[in-house]
Amino acid sequence: MTILSVGTPRSGAAQGIRFLIIGAAAVICMAGVYYTRDIVSPVFLAITLVLTARPMVRWLNSRGVPRVLSTFIGMIAIFAVLLAILLAVSYALLQFATEIPQFADQVQTLYSHATAWLTSLGISPQASSSFLANFDFTRLLGFVTGLLSGIAGVGTFFFTLLLFVAFVAIDLIDTTERGAALTATQPRLGAALVDFSWRVRQYWLVNTIFALAVAIIDVAILSWLHVPLVLTWGILSFVTSYIPNIGFIIGMVPPAIIALLDQGWETMVLLLISYTAVNFTSDMLIQPKVTGDAVGLNITATFVSLLFWSLLLGPMGAILAVPLTLFFKCILLDTESRTRWMSIFLGGDLDGLAPGPAAPPDDASPEPDDGAALRTDKTDPPDPAPADESAADPDPGPDEPNHP
Repeated sequence: MTILSVGTPRSGAAQGIRFLIIGAAAVICMAGVYYTRDIVSPVFLAITLVLTARPMVRWLNSRGVPRVLSTFIGMIAIFAVLLAILLAVSYALLQFATEIPQFADQVQTLYSHATAWLTSLGISPQASSSFLANFDFTRLLGFVTGLLSGIAGVGTFFFTLLLFVAFVAIDLIDTTERGAALTATQPRLGAALVDFSWRVRQYWLVNTIFALAVAIIDVAILSWLHVPLVLTWGILSFVTSYIPNIGFIIGMVPPAIIALLDQGWETMVLLLISYTAVNFTSDMLIQPKVTGDAVGLNITATFVSLLFWSLLLGPMGAILAVPLTLFFKCILLDTESRTRWMSIFLGGDLDGLAPGPAAPPDDASPEPDDGAALRTDKTDPPDPAPADESAADPDPGPDEPNHP
């Protein structure tokens, strides 16, 4: 107990043991997250979606709609968005599976040209055939078939996600008492949760706007180049835009292959150049600045979080990388003055932050701007709620502060 106590002088050996214990605990926690990722992913996604829809629910409350009914409307809105995405992806896969067999002749022609080109370079026909066998067209068909068979698994995840959304939304109908109790006992933790809910809403909003804009531009490029399956690739571009940094590469490869098979290598090169110019400008130059101002993460922290959470949670970890990093940043770093300085390495700005007491008194009431004090980017604060809304909604909940 002496080793782990706060404020007790420690020797170098005791400090080392303490770090070892913390490291071992972190590894055990990560292992637990890895083996429960099928539960962690939909639960956390449901929480972030409910928090994102929370302002709409409060707006309905301020217009006199009962809390239960407004919560139900918010749930239906989330269900509608998720269902639309699922149907769009399913349609894109079905269209791709239907159209891809017609390119068998083009693949054979391309195979013959590639073999002749390799032979002209002095490579033996046997070696050329062995090398090109790795790009067998039947493997692409098998991959598409595997994606179609995986729709059932996606449907199961989708149904589980809907259940969790319903449960979380019901739990957040009235959070007055729990929010007050948490704020009274742990003011900084309550403020950190407020900060996280605001940031995650900004993240989903910014990402959706950029994903839609980039998808529209990509569809225009595909139409200009007369690449088949324009709508399919537009949907793929929209969905993969939620994957930070590398999402546009995933969304670019399939249409580039189809452009090569249908139009030739010149069209493929034009598509690659156009896609890269648009998506690199958006994903690497404009969006990181806007997202960084909104959520307080720089592009390096975003990319590292993408690798880390993808390793732990699989494909869903790539989509939830930024929200998960924001959550642990707010909980582990921003709740303690001793660790808050670490936020600067993730893209935060510590200018104007007061260190505050290390342990606030139990009976201390939270400051009205605790949420703003924890927010490390002062350049883009949330819009203040209208005066009549706060009066009409006496239960803003711990995730809905009235920012001055």
